[in-house]
Amino acid sequence: MNFLRRFLKNFKDHFFIKDIKAITVPTINGNFLKNKTALIIGGNGGIGKAILKAFFDNGCEQIVITGTNSSKLQETCNMFNRNVNYVMLDLKDLSMLERKLGESIKLLNNHIDIMVYAAGIHGPSDFWKVTESDFDSVMDLNVKAMFFCCQIIAKHMRNNNSGGHILCVSSASALKPGKTPYEISKNAVKSMVLGMSQELISYGIVVNCLAPGPTATKMLARDNNESLRWPGNPSGRMATAEEIANWAVMMVSSIGDYVVGDSIYVSGGS
Repeated sequence: MNFLRRFLKNFKDHFFIKDIKAITVPTINGNFLKNKTALIIGGNGGIGKAILKAFFDNGCEQIVITGTNSSKLQETCNMFNRNVNYVMLDLKDLSMLERKLGESIKLLNNHIDIMVYAAGIHGPSDFWKVTESDFDSVMDLNVKAMFFCCQIIAKHMRNNNSGGHILCVSSASALKPGKTPYEISKNAVKSMVLGMSQELISYGIVVNCLAPGPTATKMLARDNNESLRWPGNPSGRMATAEEIANWAVMMVSSIGDYVVGDSIYVSGGS
């Protein structure tokens, strides 16, 4: 009987992770982005908003965020009450992309140092249930729109001989076999970042990829006020959006100048 009790206790300790309600995350707070300007595509999402705050906390002078919900974008801008503006941008309508990104650059006084592409959707996780519409939706937003946003901003940086940083927010799912549109899209982003970095580094444009594991955002129906427990991760929990934002600051600052074409995985071991 004692053996059975010990066995059951060890089984429980091994397979059942205690609930994790909150963690304290040290945040980078300095002048790493002093006087810089930034455009955050998808700046109203969980990770995008955390990056916005982290950029301001590190001296970023002006930021423009994009999204599709004007009231939520305005609410985010009001939260910071500083030099942050928004541009409505539907990434599924590429016919408007160049004009909308042009508006964003004008709001940054025609100078952009940093672009972060933080938009994305997940899509179905069951191989057998993926439809053509599902596939197209995920690839259009996670890959196609990202490519053309990077191309347009890179042209501006090149033509102005200003250099800069382009950071694509992807996912640790880039390391998984591609059996769903989401995993396929993240594998594509990894390849795309390698190719763009090779093409653009001669113009002083540094391109990298930040690849989080499971993060407490609305995409996974979580936020930092709820449980961070994630048994499928070796660390036993999700990341907070603030943890991801810390790495974004480093990668688009001068600290990250010599990191070129890499994907940095912040995944807790997933």
